[in-house]
Amino acid sequence: MASIRSKLYSAILRKFVRGGMIPEGEKGVAMVRERMQSGGVLGPLMRASASNHSVTINGCHADWHGAPDASHTLLYLHGGGYIMGSHETHAGMVRRLCQYAGIRALVLNYRKAPEHPYPAAIEDAGAAYDFLIAEGVSPDHLFVAGDSAGGGLSLALMLTLKQKAKPQPKAAALISPWTDLTISGESHVTRDQRDPMIDVSRMGEAIDMYRGTEAADHPLISPLFADLSGLPALFVQVGTEEVLFNDSTRLVDNAKAAGVKAELEVWQDMPHVHQIAYRLVPEAKAALQSIAGFFKAQGA
Repeated sequence: MASIRSKLYSAILRKFVRGGMIPEGEKGVAMVRERMQSGGVLGPLMRASASNHSVTINGCHADWHGAPDASHTLLYLHGGGYIMGSHETHAGMVRRLCQYAGIRALVLNYRKAPEHPYPAAIEDAGAAYDFLIAEGVSPDHLFVAGDSAGGGLSLALMLTLKQKAKPQPKAAALISPWTDLTISGESHVTRDQRDPMIDVSRMGEAIDMYRGTEAADHPLISPLFADLSGLPALFVQVGTEEVLFNDSTRLVDNAKAAGVKAELEVWQDMPHVHQIAYRLVPEAKAALQSIAGFFKAQGA
């Protein structure tokens, strides 16, 4: 049964995030970005102390968090539907994950649509990965993680590494990854009203902004339809109340069928990326601790 705090959090999401009146088009994107960057009603749950230091990669800002001398490094790709979010909006969650796992993390502020549609975000993620390797980080000591669109982007990054015959990271953790931009999952219909955050009727706009001239089922846009063979171990978390529920379940099934070691962890009664509310929701803190346990099992 969900905790009282998680129920409160879901109610906040339904009223102020899903229920917020946001206009369509680029005006709406600008408004959401402003709200998300300032934190809005979720600000106290998301803010973190300043990063250790910052770098610029491929023209993109990136912040370091965690112990500088940690033996393992995480490349974190934030969510936000490929149109919003930043290295700052997800800093608190990543910083807490670093504390639990004893690792350090680089959080990348990759370019976003509609100004920068596919494949800009993938190019930036690849540049950040190459940057870490050039800095002396061994792939065996490198993790990749992301939430929502950042989870899909993490998969696209690893698929691109495979295409270029580059070494894969040690493992990847995906939080409610957005893997199917064709919106073909059963949960896109059956859980539409259950999801307190995402309104399926608004997803098409973000998809069109991101995909540009490519089809939504392109394997680097919708990794659910990609050949997943050769990818490293995957750890996937998803909440039962998400319209993206089947984006995770189908991904794990496909990964296992392709010979990839993949584990699915389902969080009962939890909304999309509940982990970001770690300051309020006990299940969020427990989920981050579970991801940390996965990284530790991989050698961190």
